[in-house]
Parts: sequence; C-alpha cells; structure tokens
Amino acid sequence: MNWKENDLYTEESLQRAIRRATAAFYEGEEARCLSRWEFLVQQSRCIQCRWWVLQGALLILVWCLLKTADSTAYVQRSLGVAAPLFVLLALPELWKNRSCNAMEVEGAALYSLRQIYAARLTLFIGMDVLLLSSFFLAARWSGTVTVWELLVEFLLPCNVSCCICFSCLYSPRFSSETLCLVLCGIFTVFWETLLLRDAIYRAVSPVLWAAMLAGSFLLLIRCIRKGQAVLYNVWEVKPIWN
Repeated sequence: MNWKENDLYTEESLQRAIRRATAAFYEGEEARCLSRWEFLVQQSRCIQCRWWVLQGALLILVWCLLKTADSTAYVQRSLGVAAPLFVLLALPELWKNRSCNAMEVEGAALYSLRQIYAARLTLFIGMDVLLLSSFFLAARWSGTVTVWELLVEFLLPCNVSCCICFSCLYSPRFSSETLCLVLCGIFTVFWETLLLRDAIYRAVSPVLWAAMLAGSFLLLIRCIRKGQAVLYNVWEVKPIWN
C-alpha cells in the first residue's frame, strides 16, 4: 500500500468516525428531548413578565376610564387607542431575538427557530387571551360598553395592529421596530378618524363589521403562518443542526 492509498484509507476512516459520532449525538439528544409542556415552561423563563404586567395595567386603566366615560365618542377613542398600544407592549419581547442578534445562535441550537417562536407566540397568545377575557368580562359587568362595541372598537384594531407587527417582524427587508411603530401610529390615526366620524361609522352595516372582524382573524393567522414558513430568510446564516 503506497502513501496515497494510506491517506485515502485514513480519510475514509475519519469520515466514518464523524458520521458515527454525529449519529450518536443525535440519538443521545433525541433520548432526552423535552416534552411540549416542558419546552413551553422552559421558554416562559426567557420572557420578561413586566410586559404582561404592563398590558394588564393598561387594560385596568382603560376599564377605569370606561367607567367614568360620559359619551360614546370618549369610549370609542379610549378603545381605539388602547388596542394598538396593547399589541405594541408585546413587541419588545417578541423582537428581542432580532434586536440582540440572537437568531444565528438559536439557529444552531437543538430546537429550531420555528419551535422557539411558536412556543413564545403560544405563551403570549394564551396570556393575552386571558387578559382580554378578564377585561371584556369586567367591562361588560360594569355595563359601560356592549360586547359588540368591544369586538368592533377594540378587538378589530387589535388584530390589525398584530398583523402590522408580525409583517414587520418576519420581513427580511422591513425589520425596523421604528417602522412598525410608525405604521401602527398611522393606523391608529386612521381608525380614530373613522370611529369619530359618526356618519361613516353608522354607514357600515353590522354584517360588514362582522365580516371585517372575521377577516382580521384570518389575516392574523395567515401572517403568523407565513412568518413561520419564511423565518430562516430574515437572517443570513443557514441552519446548522436543524
């Protein structure tokens, strides 16, 4: 056996050893993978709870304002401003992976970026549903607003603001938090103008409002699903383990 054959034999042995080590590593990691519940609990420890506290404080403030409101216009103005602000309070936590340049590091982890974002979105959606349900029950119990007003004047702009934020978050080109805030501000001004013009507000039939509310939910689901599908396109490094 000459030196070239010896080098080839050594290289093949090295490649086999690397493949076996990689397979052993994967088998070991798969054997100790976390369950879905354990993974959610693990991700919840990475979220700063102060944003949930601020969201809850905002809803309490809006509820107090609604109790003292003496006109429909004041109620509409309060709900129209609070809805986008409620969404924006969750923005720093969801955006910190990009703002801290941590996406490349997480892309080399055992769990994929899709799993990490899906877990955090699940936690935020669950907590926000709990907060909004409590707010809706309290507002309805106090008799200040109807369920229909809450759905149209709060939940609808809330969904649209979420769509704006997720579109910017998952965009590889327009990923600026400032741009997201500006777009949400423009939408808030437009929404306030629409609600405070009584003739325009009443010209829209309940069926159309209901259709727009349903459409906002469908659009929100589409934005999240599309964002999860193109998540790797918002950073330059390709995934290593996943």
